[in-house]
Amino acid sequence: MAGMGAKTRILQILTDAQAAGRAVAVYSDSEEASGYEVGFVGYIDSGDLTIHALSNRGEPDGKRQYELEEVVRVDIDTSYIRRLELLYEYRDSIFDKEFPKTPAGHQDLRAQLLHAMEIGTLVHLVDSNDVGPTGLVHSVGDDHAEIERISTNGEPDGRTVMLFDDIAKAHIGRRSEQVLGFLYRYHVGLKRLLES
Repeated sequence: MAGMGAKTRILQILTDAQAAGRAVAVYSDSEEASGYEVGFVGYIDSGDLTIHALSNRGEPDGKRQYELEEVVRVDIDTSYIRRLELLYEYRDSIFDKEFPKTPAGHQDLRAQLLHAMEIGTLVHLVDSNDVGPTGLVHSVGDDHAEIERISTNGEPDGRTVMLFDDIAKAHIGRRSEQVLGFLYRYHVGLKRLLES
């Protein structure tokens, strides 16, 4: 690859990604340094690029048109891109079609968390600073909940005990929790398969 210029290499990478059906992250000089689009190459030639964009949940999110000369960086096969490819591949089986079931009887936080624990629904508990763990409810006490944390990649990430008095909000079964639940089941299932 000696002597190959950056723009030629970027064109080659994007062309190869399109042929392989792989997603890429595209950074352009018209965006902030942290601004980029992840998606599949819909069209590429020496002047133009169309990206079929993916949301951060792996859902189709429209198209993005670039002039190829605007592209300053391309990422391929990163863990984030692989995550979005996986979510896109299984998009029809990730999200609930209906609202989460509501437990019968009293609807306080404790009852909601007990119900989430029973049915294996992920929760995100946040304090007054909008910070807190996301994961499966491990146990619920009279004044606290213990959460089996799940990382943003869907891997087990320890446990957190949180007092009810410190919980400002509880998010139960939102799309973001459904994504993590899918990734968690995928990783746990893959690990079990590899260990057997």
